[in-house]
This record gives sequence, C-alpha cells and structure tokens, in this order.
Amino acid sequence: MCDRAGLVARCLRHISSCIVIPCAFVILSGCAPLIFFGAGTAAGVAGFKYYDGTLNVVYQASYMDTWDAALKALSRMNLKVEKSDHDLKKGEIVARRPDGTRVTLSIEYNSPNETGAMIRVGFFGDEAASVAINEKIRETLQGMS
Repeated sequence: MCDRAGLVARCLRHISSCIVIPCAFVILSGCAPLIFFGAGTAAGVAGFKYYDGTLNVVYQASYMDTWDAALKALSRMNLKVEKSDHDLKKGEIVARRPDGTRVTLSIEYNSPNETGAMIRVGFFGDEAASVAINEKIRETLQGMS
C-alpha cells in the first residue's frame, strides 16, 4: 500500500507542476503574449503593439512604399515634416503637429514585402495619436495597391 501512496503523491506533484508553471508564466509575463496580430493584413498591417510610449508596427508592404505612404500620411494629417532621411535599410522622419508636438517615425526594412515602423508622438508618447498615424499610413498603403 505504501508504494501506491508514494506513486499517487509523485503523480499529483507532476500534474500540479504542469499546471502551475505555465500559469505562472502567463501571469508574470504581462501583455507580451497577447500582442494583437493578424488584423488588417489585407490592408497592409501585419501586427502592432504599443510599448513604452512607442507604437511598433509591421506593414505588409515594401520599404519604399511604406516610406512614401508615411510621408503622404503625415502631410494629409497637416504635420510639418522637419527631417526625412533614409538609406537602403532604415530611415527616420521627424515632423511637428500644429501644436508643436514632435512626431518621430523610424522605418526599417525587414524583408521585400515587410517593413517595420516605430511611431512616437511627444516626449512621453501618445497612444491615440500614434494609432491615428498608423491608420493613416495603412489607408495610404491600401490606396497604393
């Protein structure tokens, strides 16, 4: 009987560790596993997340199409572009909103049909404004295809 009780105790410990460890991972990891991917793929956005004041976006478009769409989107939103420099792999656009708030877009080549971008509005970041710029870029990319 003693061997059976020991076996049951070991099985329960094993089962509980199989449940507790994954639950602890999910609880302690925050929002990272819950990043929203897939929405808007047909419209040019593969995924995005907002973290530490910056909206990180992956567009399903070429680097130069994304660059051109970003410049057009900022212009359509009445933002004044102060600086726009890029090379073959990355670039940065700095603009100002009418109220003087700085807007920074960092655009980076990922693959022939995928481009990463980081959008930051203001010193501390403004999620709503960053998402609005992302949406305008997405609409512009959609109109280009």
